[in-house]
Amino acid sequence: MRKAGEFEPVATVKSVEVAVRILEVLTESTDPVRVTELARHLDMTKARVSRHLQTLTALGLVDRAQGGAEGYVFGRKLLKFGRAAVYRSNIVEIARPYLHDLCQATGHTALLATPTRGGAMVVASAPSLHEPGVMIHPGTLLQLPASPSARLIHYFEQQKPTPPRVQENLARFGVDFEVDTRGNGLGSIAVPIFEPDGLICATFGVILSSTLLIPEPAGDLVRPIKEVAELIQSQYAEGAISPLMPEYIGN
Repeated sequence: MRKAGEFEPVATVKSVEVAVRILEVLTESTDPVRVTELARHLDMTKARVSRHLQTLTALGLVDRAQGGAEGYVFGRKLLKFGRAAVYRSNIVEIARPYLHDLCQATGHTALLATPTRGGAMVVASAPSLHEPGVMIHPGTLLQLPASPSARLIHYFEQQKPTPPRVQENLARFGVDFEVDTRGNGLGSIAVPIFEPDGLICATFGVILSSTLLIPEPAGDLVRPIKEVAELIQSQYAEGAISPLMPEYIGN
């Protein structure tokens, strides 16, 4: 005779698996996901998916979309967990001393950013003492089209449409660069860092005066950024490269 509750651990594990699958679908979508879409992706009934969404919403891991949109998105608690994981990740620890090296080598504020929904998020930075006005703090979101970090992530994740000139800049210089069109006199340069499987892990680069990017950055500015990025790449995942990375001729 089986004891009451004997099957509860199995049922609990199954519920966790479903919850993770729901979160995976939300991760892969740039827009709110409706219950109907989740049910189709997971091959489950809408009623079953709805029950799991109610639990995840109560836990703060999932939220209903705002602004009149229908569907579900990541909850604030999950974003908090994600930020904590990123700040403690291996790439941040590896890159942190190199940020200061790059800042000293170029005289400009250096930053490391990782992929986030719709762009990139700064996870570490080293502000230049020569540019007290150029401060960028961890948690800052970098967005298309002005941010090379966001553009590189968009490009290497094969999101559409492809930002203009990214592939050309990579082919010529091995980096992407852009002048901020908001008229603040700033611009930035970024280079990708890859996971062992070739997926983009982070971007590494500098924020500087836009005048140094017109019409294009000088070789002696680009060179230390690429050199330091190569050191980070070799420590994090030596030899890793995206199949989308073009051969470049820049010095």
